[in-house]
Amino acid sequence: MSRLAVTKQVRIPSALSLGAIIVAGAHQPPVLAQSDQLMLEEIIVTAERREGSLQDVPLAVSAFDASEIERRQSFNVKDVVNNVPNLVGVNNVGQGTATTVFLRGVGTTESIVTVDTAMGFYLDDVYIARQGVNNFSLYDVERVEVLRGPQGTLYGRNTNAGAINVITTKPQDENSFSGEASFGEFDRFNVKGMANVVLKEDSLFLRFNALSQTGDGYVDNAILGKEVNDVDFWGWRGGLRWLPTDRLELIFTADDSKSDQNGVYALNVLNGIPDDLFQSSSVTDIFNISETDGVALTVNWDVSDNLTFQSITSSRNTFQKWDLDLSDSPIPIFELFTINDSEQFSQEFKISGSAINDRLQYSAGIFYFDEDSYSFIGDRFFSGNLLARDYDVDVESLAVYFDGTFDLTDKLSLVLGGRYTRDEKSIDIEAAVGVSPGFVMQGGTPTWNADTLRALGTPTELDFNDFTPKIGLKYSFSDDVDGYITFTEGYRAGGWAARTNDPAQVLPFDPEVIDSLAVGIKASLMDGRARLNSEYFYYDYQDLFNSATDPDTGNFAVFTNDAKVQGLEIEGTIRVTQNLDLFGFVAFSDGEYKDVDPVVAASLGDKLQRLPESSFKVGLTNVWPLAGGSSIRLNADYQYTEDHFTDPPNTDLGRSGDIGLVSASLGWESADERYSISISCRNCTDDEYNTATLAFAPFGFVSIYPGEPRTWLVTLKARTN
Repeated sequence: MSRLAVTKQVRIPSALSLGAIIVAGAHQPPVLAQSDQLMLEEIIVTAERREGSLQDVPLAVSAFDASEIERRQSFNVKDVVNNVPNLVGVNNVGQGTATTVFLRGVGTTESIVTVDTAMGFYLDDVYIARQGVNNFSLYDVERVEVLRGPQGTLYGRNTNAGAINVITTKPQDENSFSGEASFGEFDRFNVKGMANVVLKEDSLFLRFNALSQTGDGYVDNAILGKEVNDVDFWGWRGGLRWLPTDRLELIFTADDSKSDQNGVYALNVLNGIPDDLFQSSSVTDIFNISETDGVALTVNWDVSDNLTFQSITSSRNTFQKWDLDLSDSPIPIFELFTINDSEQFSQEFKISGSAINDRLQYSAGIFYFDEDSYSFIGDRFFSGNLLARDYDVDVESLAVYFDGTFDLTDKLSLVLGGRYTRDEKSIDIEAAVGVSPGFVMQGGTPTWNADTLRALGTPTELDFNDFTPKIGLKYSFSDDVDGYITFTEGYRAGGWAARTNDPAQVLPFDPEVIDSLAVGIKASLMDGRARLNSEYFYYDYQDLFNSATDPDTGNFAVFTNDAKVQGLEIEGTIRVTQNLDLFGFVAFSDGEYKDVDPVVAASLGDKLQRLPESSFKVGLTNVWPLAGGSSIRLNADYQYTEDHFTDPPNTDLGRSGDIGLVSASLGWESADERYSISISCRNCTDDEYNTATLAFAPFGFVSIYPGEPRTWLVTLKARTN
């Protein structure tokens, strides 16, 4: 993909220079008189399922509070993850509501209910099982935490890549209101509103927020005569917080959202890359509809000064329906109809606290999860009837866990944890041919079902159990510098490769297991004006699985193979003056499959997909005070991601091209911080690159999904103090 690529030799040294600048700056003596205003704010996270300073947690965490989310123009989860080292997040093929996340080369593009995700997504500590609706819009959010590396001990199953936890803003003890409106390119129009009301002083508080997003697409479809890849989203969330005593807190939350858009269109590049990446020739009017709603009750009880009990009870429903055209042709060649519908219930009981004269800080708990899911998949060739399958999958999971840090001396601490998980899965399938086009089994002739699988010796019930330990040491070199080394295991539940129309190829696969070694340093430098965190990691994967297409037949399948990954990540922030902050990261990585079978290599290649060997980001925030107390704020950053494969087979057409993205915003805020106006742009230089690839060469097309072009947005805000 040479036209999308840009020169590497110029940018990779820039990444090295960024790391050198951050490290060198961290060792320079302060050039200004120190004050509290020059110190970076302490970041409190709950990455260990208990509150602690980001600098004290012995694992790699990237955390973004509400102001940071706004400054970095993060409108949804996909936007946030692109601020994290070694993390590549893009829309899943054809789906604007689904984020495919690959962290350190590990993730999945498969959304069928027979396969679990590799990256754990959480909303207020509630696990979201299906990735079809994981691209949460970030409105009224307190912070987002991204945990890098396997989180099997505390976050459990299906977190081999890591975990993303979106923490929403809880009802507060003061009345407040806010509103926001934005308009921009492609007729984008967004409206947000929030109301926080004190129902009873000191004890009962209500918070409600809502969001609407609309806009035209950035792809011109000449065949259909309209712009596609549009946006049409609305959602609301409410919370009720009750404090019956000083030691007891109950929080009830409910949310509902819906997205109705004409999905993300692909571009066929088998015969070459066209001059205009945003012209579609598809005759199919595709769409992507998703809905999600949920309720949760969280109980926090301070049993004593050293012991806290927490209960999280949640029920969630997710629904996604989309129609996908992969051929980008005025003549319909291959169309894919899909429904994913899931109902899940989870219950967690957790205790956390300190013991043995505060030498032990710990969390322990029990977790139960139940999911009933349904998928419909219909393959349509050349405007004919469908080859269709119905899937019903039931999952039940139970786990117990412990995680703690014990101070052996004033400087040396032992990190110890473990989790035992048991998963039970069952599947029921019905397949038919000649089904009428649509999203239900209407008409057609049944061909095979679950009884067929059992007759072939394929189990329709699977049981897995696994113990994932964590052990390590943490050492305080000084009050401001900590180091750690940890060994962690992770586990992703097995399942079935079931997208095929051939019952003989519906096969179970084993759980994925990872052994992870991490060595890190966290430092607060320059009297609190600088933060520098780094981690080296090494992964040894057993049965790493990915969804890919068979190059001979074009069928989807799940392939497994052992793999190894290693890399280095450095994150830093420096407060240069009271009004100027610099931030950035640099990341290096390498990952490949081990002892690849030639049959598997044809579908997976040798290198892990979406794992750039180098990437970096550098940015600044500068505030200029004005007469009268108002201010002007500038935010700008540049992110480079080295050319990498976006498809499992490692094809040349599946390369991303070197990516260099510039984002910036300039805004004014009133002296009382009640009013503001800003203008922002993303991909300001209009860089062209590829985010995803699906290869169906036997059918005459290789589909790529270009990244979004340059966009701009004007935002007006108002709020009460």
